[in-house]
Amino acid sequence: MSNVIPLVPLPDFRLRDGRPILFQAITPAARPLIEQAIGRVSMESSRRRFFTPRFRFSERELDDLTAMDGHQRYALGAVVTGFDGRPEGVGVARFARVPGHHDTAEVAVLVVDAFHGQGVGRTLLSRLARAAVARGIAHFRGMVMTDNDPMLNLLRRYAPGLAIARADGHLEVEVPLPRYAVPA
Repeated sequence: MSNVIPLVPLPDFRLRDGRPILFQAITPAARPLIEQAIGRVSMESSRRRFFTPRFRFSERELDDLTAMDGHQRYALGAVVTGFDGRPEGVGVARFARVPGHHDTAEVAVLVVDAFHGQGVGRTLLSRLARAAVARGIAHFRGMVMTDNDPMLNLLRRYAPGLAIARADGHLEVEVPLPRYAVPA
């Protein structure tokens, strides 16, 4: 029997304006949503996430961001129906196993600014952690800019046991994951 969690809908999540949000695994079909979403991220949020402002991805980067194998590399996207009736990507969380450390994965989260403060990042991180635990990952690791207070606050609030160490102009964080799946 596989240790991979089947991708089934989890409990409903709604934005403050009442729109439902769908959390789903990233596949190559998400490419246009990711390409459009990066253009809606502020310069400051982009700098905090990528350590430099980014407003578009190259073809190669888009391929890399959407080609997940589901085990070594896994990503979730958050999608709402925009006011124009079309799907709109609003956030993404991904992990990639650290080579040589089967139980550790690099983690990254990004939420489009208009959706900050509504629980999208927390929910993405929680659901990503659930998927990681099901795949045998025990720790998330990542780099965070020292002034990325939103990410640091999210991690401090929802990641008991968080370890933070200063590095070359940034912080290195390590998050031990629970051995059980916590509902988002």
